[in-house]
Amino acid sequence: MDTHSKPHVTTRRLDPTGSAMILTLMVMALVTALATTVAVVTINNLQSSSQARLAGSAVNSADAGVAQAVAYLRNSGVRGLGCSPTCASNPWGNQASPATVTVSGAAGQAYKVWIEPVAPFPANDPGLYRIHSTGTAAGAAASRKVTADVQATTTNVPKGIFARTINGGGDASIARESIFSTGCVYNRSKIQMTQGEIDLAYGIPIAVHSSQIITDSNGSGQYCPTTNKPIHKSGAQNQTDRPCNTNYPFDQDRLGGRLDSTDACYDARMVGSGAWAKYYSIYDLNGDGTVDPASRLDSDADLFRLFGIRTPVLTQGQIDQMRTLAQSQGNYWTKAASNQWSSPDEDNAVMFFELAQSDAGATVDLNDVTGFSRAENLSESDASCPTKSLIIVIEGGNVKLNANQSLFASLFLTSSAPNGQVFKANGTSNFIGTIYADTVNLTGTADLSMDGCFLANTSPALLELTVANYREDDRGLD
Repeated sequence: MDTHSKPHVTTRRLDPTGSAMILTLMVMALVTALATTVAVVTINNLQSSSQARLAGSAVNSADAGVAQAVAYLRNSGVRGLGCSPTCASNPWGNQASPATVTVSGAAGQAYKVWIEPVAPFPANDPGLYRIHSTGTAAGAAASRKVTADVQATTTNVPKGIFARTINGGGDASIARESIFSTGCVYNRSKIQMTQGEIDLAYGIPIAVHSSQIITDSNGSGQYCPTTNKPIHKSGAQNQTDRPCNTNYPFDQDRLGGRLDSTDACYDARMVGSGAWAKYYSIYDLNGDGTVDPASRLDSDADLFRLFGIRTPVLTQGQIDQMRTLAQSQGNYWTKAASNQWSSPDEDNAVMFFELAQSDAGATVDLNDVTGFSRAENLSESDASCPTKSLIIVIEGGNVKLNANQSLFASLFLTSSAPNGQVFKANGTSNFIGTIYADTVNLTGTADLSMDGCFLANTSPALLELTVANYREDDRGLD
């Protein structure tokens, strides 16, 4: 008998609550991790969304700066930017202290903007100006910088004296600008021009350019005979009898012709790549396949094309715009008498006389215009050159200029004969600027001229502005 007994085995039942707790902890950790991930992603998305919203607001404010800079150019022109980027008194031309505007609203937007002259007008036509605008949002928490280029050029208006008919007489003088006409120019010998003096607008010698006839006879009306004292004579088949008139070597008209190198009127700058070839070498008059230097202008279309003129000189849209601007400035009038209107006080003024309905054929006396006089022949950089411009538009009437008046302006008489006349230009009056009219009567002692100061202060209403090359720079504040 085996006295040894079998060992006692105790069976322990596993407690399921421990496993459940471990599983629960693992699930909770997983859920926590997922929740944290979701929260982080959500927060990041919210932050990204907020940043994108702020960035959009900053870009919008920068764009507003560009729009305001363009508005500045339209209202004030470009002369005030000659000192850019260090203009002391003009923030639009001050890079260090630019024009700054806070935009009202919850986004906390603002912009800083200045304008850089890349290729200044009128030395360059078109001129190029670069707008630099930095927009911010949420108190500068976000910022964006944009640039945009603006081309500035003059509309197709005469840069001189233009009329369908020109009457010389007396001792009127023309300096540093030319005369353009689609009709007869009478009494050429009575129009005093310094031979060889340069036209500041076109870079050629000052002269008379007509698509009809330049004559030394008396007369009136747009058309005149070819046989009564013309300065040029031409025969059949473009064979020119007298293409050169040494008294007026640079004049052009329908009776002009080919200039030979032996002619006294010939100048090497008229041919090939010469500085004046654009205006004097436009026809092949001897049929050899090469354009010739000439004193000839065949048509109105050639005159307009060469000198950047259109007809009518002002579009109806421009007339309407100038009328509206004059009304907003308080410079719109329907009567010509001096006691019916007053001189403007704006730096860039537009005066509009609408006379056709209530005062047709009346004459505006330019002697009554004050505040726009100065010495002549000033350069853009002359300290006496004011940053001012004046446009005078007259519909249905005429003007006179005499009695020692001095005036700088762009003058537009939009009506045809019997209106649209500039007359009594006498009394040693001094007019600096441009004229567009039906008839200009120079039977007096007026001095009509152009200078660098006038060209530099082209009225904003006569500037065409084209915005291009918009760029967004996301580097933020400089």
